[in-house]
Amino acid sequence: MSGRVSAGDGSAGHRQPKRWEPVAVPAPEPDWEPAPGYQGNPNPAVQYGMWDSIALSHRPIGVLPPPMKAYADRLVLQVEQSWEDLGAVDVATFRLGGRFFVLSQFTEVEDTGVTVWLDRRHTDDEASLAALVEVLGIPGDCVRDLTWCPHPVVQFMLPAPPEDGPGASRWTRFLRKLGRPGADPAAP
Repeated sequence: MSGRVSAGDGSAGHRQPKRWEPVAVPAPEPDWEPAPGYQGNPNPAVQYGMWDSIALSHRPIGVLPPPMKAYADRLVLQVEQSWEDLGAVDVATFRLGGRFFVLSQFTEVEDTGVTVWLDRRHTDDEASLAALVEVLGIPGDCVRDLTWCPHPVVQFMLPAPPEDGPGASRWTRFLRKLGRPGADPAAP
């Protein structure tokens, strides 16, 4: 056999798919609200954005100054739009040096910062942030710790650490050792 596909066999020897019979899908019940609604909605579906799915596999590691567009332009990234509890979110996912990153920024609130997320499989936060900052061409001292992150899930992740104690962010301790202004959340 020559490996050629004859016209009667279909594509590569596969059978042609059957045609679907039309199905009548009823309209939503009159009292159902849009699925992204959370409380008191009789709609049995609760819809989440693609961002919610991605956020589960990543963890925040730092916050960059806005706007996100500057970083997306620098890396020539496509920015996707999604939403979460606090509203619309611009998201860009990318790989850099074998590390998987996400940048996110709320679009309806000014100056919330750009959260840097790292795939949970990676554990080298400082090296990852350093690699990102280098390729972005920005100063490392502009990176803020997670106390600057506007995402509600992060606020639950943050214990109340002592200022320079073992519970403080490693990135914050590193910046404090260098005497950088980005280490202090009260810094301008």
